Amino acid sequence: MKKPHLHRVGAALFALCAMAGTAHALTEGEPLSMVYEPAPEQAQRPNGPPVESLRAPQGCTLYLPTIEDARSNQVHAGHLTLMLPTVHATPRSVQSLRSGDAGAWTRDALLSTRRYGFRTVAGAPVSPAATRQATATVALRLAHAWSAGLNLVSHVVLKASYRLPGGEVATRLYHGMGTRANWASGNSEFMSVLNLGMEEAVRGMAADAAALCEGKPLPAPAAGQ
Repeated sequence: MKKPHLHRVGAALFALCAMAGTAHALTEGEPLSMVYEPAPEQAQRPNGPPVESLRAPQGCTLYLPTIEDARSNQVHAGHLTLMLPTVHATPRSVQSLRSGDAGAWTRDALLSTRRYGFRTVAGAPVSPAATRQATATVALRLAHAWSAGLNLVSHVVLKASYRLPGGEVATRLYHGMGTRANWASGNSEFMSVLNLGMEEAVRGMAADAAALCEGKPLPAPAAGQ
């Protein structure tokens, strides 16, 4: 008599093999889709540490007059190292990853700050002196993903220039890192890990914008900025 759990294991393995068969590794002629999809907000785990929540003050508006792609290399967004199927996993070749429209990707990521309670507007403020608002011009400085063993890793950097009361401008850099398992070196997998890095950078910026909306001073820049 066959045990029922063996059928379930077999079905799971079949589904996994089918997924691997339908996926394909990126080629140098295929650009990344550059579609931003935020990850679900973290939930409190049973008996786990409290999850730090981020909520903008009620009525806070985040104005983004300028959003630009200011990367030094706007053609590529990472690389994939192809390995030989050997015990020591010897690198066979390195393949560059073509970038899609990173400007639109950055814009969509910044507009996703609405999930934190901001009224986010891609444009200049009507009344620069109004309260409960923050204004920042944002530039994407880095968006790079790469394969590392059985994983994919990403690093995203945003540069935000805030206009403070009195006309002063303060600049901050926000770094975001992402990591995930690499199953097929596919387009969606690289975009998933890039989105994780972008989300972390955007969250850091949203925390500072929330402080400005509350009338607090802009937090000091991180070491090295």
